[in-house]
Amino acid sequence: SQIENPRFIALDFGIVGSLSETDRFYLAENFTAMFARDYQRIAQLHIDAGWMPASLDLEELTADVRTVCEPYFSRPLSEIALGEVLLKIFQMARKNQLTIQPQLILLQKTLLNIEGLGRTLDPQLDLWAVAQPVLADILREQRRPRAIAKRLRAQLPGWLKAAPHMPELVHSYLQQAVRGDATLRLRSEDLAELASVTRSGQRRTVFAILGAALGIMATVLHGLEAGGVRYAGVPLAAWLLGAGAFAAFIAAWPRQR
Repeated sequence: SQIENPRFIALDFGIVGSLSETDRFYLAENFTAMFARDYQRIAQLHIDAGWMPASLDLEELTADVRTVCEPYFSRPLSEIALGEVLLKIFQMARKNQLTIQPQLILLQKTLLNIEGLGRTLDPQLDLWAVAQPVLADILREQRRPRAIAKRLRAQLPGWLKAAPHMPELVHSYLQQAVRGDATLRLRSEDLAELASVTRSGQRRTVFAILGAALGIMATVLHGLEAGGVRYAGVPLAAWLLGAGAFAAFIAAWPRQR
């Protein structure tokens, strides 16, 4: 080999994996929370990502994460092995019913290999400093309007499929609310205040459901680029539905007594 002009060759040993957009987002959020030492956020993200059951005690899981991470953060960041920390967290998570994800196992192996190779080439390598801009880019990309619009377009077919059933669902809920209201009228006078509060809560729920339904219908109309009168590039019908949704949400907003 030529020491003055070395060549590096990447070999593929057939172990291939990939991370979905969702996995990349949750991993980036996990590492960002790790930098901030926000252990409760790390625990919550493991549950939100579906890697661990929602029935777990969040406070207990947070304490376990803190037990794993705190010893590492007593050292300078440049001396902390990123892959090792991730491995320890996943080992702890397995004790708490972690759902094994093949792509995460491969990620552990890849991180350990890359970090080991990087520190062989540069013993002073601070992988945390190298990783932070990449994590920031992933999170920034997920929160851009274009990325949000892309996710909305992907969900649009499901909304279109569900939209015809919304009036029936709203009607069904209204019937249940009316029956619940009639039942409350039969209560004793001592429960009048409780009945009033319950009815108020039911009305707010109905308005919230109505607002959500109108909002979805407005989004669907805009996404389908319906014809007719338009204002600022948006169909007038979508504006009207959006205004109705806004009014419904205002009606659903809790008021001070």
